[in-house]
This record gives sequence, structure tokens and C-alpha cells, in this order.
Amino acid sequence: MHEHSRFTNAQSFATMLTNQMNSWEAVNRAVSDPVTITFWSHEFFEEDQLSHDLSDVVLTFDDVYNLIFFTAPKDLYTFYVRKEAIYYTLQFSFILRATVSPLLNPCTGGIVYHESKFYGMPFVTDLMTADGLPYNEWPPLVRVMTNSIAAPYFWKIKKYSFGLMENFPKDRLGNSLELKDALAHGYPHEIDLFLNYLKTSSKNVLNDL
Repeated sequence: MHEHSRFTNAQSFATMLTNQMNSWEAVNRAVSDPVTITFWSHEFFEEDQLSHDLSDVVLTFDDVYNLIFFTAPKDLYTFYVRKEAIYYTLQFSFILRATVSPLLNPCTGGIVYHESKFYGMPFVTDLMTADGLPYNEWPPLVRVMTNSIAAPYFWKIKKYSFGLMENFPKDRLGNSLELKDALAHGYPHEIDLFLNYLKTSSKNVLNDL
């Protein structure tokens, strides 16, 4: 599949995870701060399974699992970061992608932005939430969600930046947070959120459940 389409589908998938997590928490947890952004990666898609846009697809359970089998059963993590960290992550992700891991090519759900490049350097502009709240109106701390594959990288920022930056994750009061404390205990996995979306979406049909 064309890489751009795969990346675009991954962004849509990440936005779906953000919305589904917030919907699940509204019913099952007393959480005051919704997830603002989900970090995902188009590398998590099983390429052979993804042949067209996710907005017009009929799937069985096996199809759903095979599409995201790499992350389907993984635990989810939620934590807070200073809003500047979102900008820095987007701005400098191409460096980490080239020098550390291709998984550090984040597809972001829950936010939108424009990106231009000058000699390969990305410049992120017009950053806002998916529902239109501009970056300058965001609270100082925003809540992030990701899975257990991507989460550890957020605790390695200091290492990867050679000490120029501190690790981003915080608790809701802005204190440093350990990885183990960000684990979303008793929460659904990605496969559960995806299945719930497909069951309730008028644009998708899930067979054989």
C-alpha cells in the first residue's frame, strides 16, 4: 500500500483510539482530564492486511486482529506532558526516526497540524486539537495515551537528547512519573477499543462476532 495512505490511515486509527478511550472512561472511570493525543505508528499496521481506506470496510474478528496483531493485546499507558513536549516530539521526530528507531515516526490522534520542510527539517505550524482548540489555548499539561511498545521511548528522551532535555512524562500535578505508574490498569486494550468502534460505527460492519 502507498506509504502516504498507510500513514493517513494510521492517523485516523490513532484518533479513533483517542475518542474510544475517552468514551470508555466517561462510562467506567471518574477521570476529569480526557486524553488529548494518542501516539501511534503506521509501522504497527500489518501491511498485507491494509488494502484500502478504513472508512469503507467489512471486517471479521480475524481481520481486525490481523490488521493490528502487533499491538492488539498490548497494555495502554496514559500520562501527562507539558504541551511544549508535543511540539518538540513532532518537530524532532525525524531525527529519532533516522537515528534510533522507525517506530519513532509518530502518527498522532486527537490533534491536527501543518508541516513544511526546509532541507529536511520539519516545521510544525497551526497545531490544534481535532475539535479545533488552538495550541495557545491548551492547558499547560496535556494527557497522552500510547501502547506498551511506544511508551518506553518517552522515558528515554533524556538519553536520546544527550541530557539536553528531561524525560517528558508527568503525573497530573506535573511531577516526574515512572513508566510503571503510567500503566492503565484494568483498561481495555487496543483491540477492545477498535472492536467497540466497529460495532458502533455506521461506517463499518464487523461480522462473525
